[in-house]
Amino acid sequence: MPTLTPLRTGYRFGSSEQPQEYAHPPLIEVWLGVEFAPPTGFDEIAASDWRERLGPEWPAVWQSIGPAERHSSGRVQTERQLRNGIGDRAIRFSRDGFRFGWLGHDGSMYPRYEAIRDGFVATLDAVRDVMPKLGLPTKWSISYVNRIPQGTVWSSPADWTFFRLWQPNPLNKLKIEADGFVGRWQFPLEVERGTIAIDLSHEVPLSDTDPEFLWLGITTSGPTDTHESALFDGLDYGRETIVRAFGELVTSDSKQFWGALLAKK
Repeated sequence: MPTLTPLRTGYRFGSSEQPQEYAHPPLIEVWLGVEFAPPTGFDEIAASDWRERLGPEWPAVWQSIGPAERHSSGRVQTERQLRNGIGDRAIRFSRDGFRFGWLGHDGSMYPRYEAIRDGFVATLDAVRDVMPKLGLPTKWSISYVNRIPQGTVWSSPADWTFFRLWQPNPLNKLKIEADGFVGRWQFPLEVERGTIAIDLSHEVPLSDTDPEFLWLGITTSGPTDTHESALFDGLDYGRETIVRAFGELVTSDSKQFWGALLAKK
């Protein structure tokens, strides 16, 4: 049975201005997720069953999650993955739900949130068809993962101040360097609306020829109400929160580097 039509209601920041957009953002992955009330039965569904419902562009066997994809915010070790034939979409199933995502590791252009949400809705319809006894959604989540190469807005850890939550390393006197740093900041959203988690990590290259990256992930998540329209409301709210938070977390110079576009009126 088709899901309810996604709503465009939700978070409003007290401003009529649209969120900042960029010509070439460092965005590399976007994930929309949902969890359901137990018992779910996701572990009992084979990859071939999903392919039969999703279509021939999806594989009939589970696929591994590669090293480049392991920076996904909120990734659960027990997730099982399917990737489409082109390799720019993926579905990850866990015990309690699934996440639908866009992958830009091959350099593909970000297709905009609305296109990814359409893919999530189609996947949710497939899940409802394959698992007709599945209960109501209990939690929504959305994650944006940014990969920021060395030589762009930073050259050394001293330049990480483009990220406003970063503080100069206080442990230098102990000869503890920032290489390999992993940090998380978590804040509550509006009352009963969930949390926003911000993850920053530095990927130490394995050799002198390997690229060096900072990974910046922003995830919002929260509870759903007793109807599926609340799920879409939460996702839209979470997405707008992430986009606006990114604009607050990075400096004006870095925004200009990523091609900040004039706000639409």
